[in-house]
Amino acid sequence: MTSAALFAIFLSAGPQEMVIPEGTILPVILNETISTAKVQDDEPILLSLAEDVRAAGRRGPILIPRGSDVVGRIVKSDRAGHFVGRSHIDIRVQEIITPTGEAYDGLTAKIIDVGKKKGVKGEVKRDGVIDGPVHRERDAFLLLFPPTTLFQLLATPKRGPDVVLPVETRIYVKLMSPIYVETQPAATASVTPEPVAVPRQVSRAMPAVSPANLDVLVSPVALYPDAILRDLLAATLHPNEIVAANQWVHGSRDATGSLPKSGYSDRWDESVKAMTAYPDLLQRLTADMNWTTKLGNAYSAQPSDVMSAVQRMRTQAGNFRSPARLALR
Repeated sequence: MTSAALFAIFLSAGPQEMVIPEGTILPVILNETISTAKVQDDEPILLSLAEDVRAAGRRGPILIPRGSDVVGRIVKSDRAGHFVGRSHIDIRVQEIITPTGEAYDGLTAKIIDVGKKKGVKGEVKRDGVIDGPVHRERDAFLLLFPPTTLFQLLATPKRGPDVVLPVETRIYVKLMSPIYVETQPAATASVTPEPVAVPRQVSRAMPAVSPANLDVLVSPVALYPDAILRDLLAATLHPNEIVAANQWVHGSRDATGSLPKSGYSDRWDESVKAMTAYPDLLQRLTADMNWTTKLGNAYSAQPSDVMSAVQRMRTQAGNFRSPARLALR
């Protein structure tokens, strides 16, 4: 009798709190290419968690699943000088949002390593700042031939190389403070009722996206000018056309350097056609179609909320003095 009562109490227990301890290494993947030649200070970036975070190392239950959105920010970015110095970039992870909507913000973490792959230029210092490569030709030139005339000054090699982190670069982040995760007791899974099958003809409205999740969705593109952002948001409603347009824009050109007529469709939405003027941005949209589709769904269902999130991101960045005034489609 006593054991049965204790078991019943265990089944009715609330969520349990588990800790991801300080010092845990989180592998994350960049969803966009980052270069000190293009980014600005305080610019938000979006990454994804590369592996499940489990309790008790690799043996325990999953606390934060892989694929969770990881929000970071460019704290400071500097290019190398023409004569001295190396480029460097300081990226800080601030928030993790799981696919089910749990948000862990206010994180304290630093980058400890970058998984080297083709195209990566940068190495991590002890303070988490990523330094660009040394400019051996420039430094050797200045050491052997210090410029004493205007001609020698003009002959000095160009500025040092930038930090370049291509899309899908794996970055290793070390937690400097713990994360507290609430989980349901494992025994409750056995008494959880099976979901009721919904007939195909019955449609269910998608739950509204929270302001915090909207901020994450719009952060990679919120700082684009209104004229571009208007077409970009409208284009996310047509993900298949975005893929086709990106393939056409980056396809082989003819002898004159022009894009071929084949592959282009007059049936594309006008917003998608407008985006073909920005090949790099199209490539960015197709690099993570899961994010692009989520952004399109949110813009379709909550256009005003999406624009409010854009304004919040712009206000935080401090780069815009007036509110966004986009025509909602």
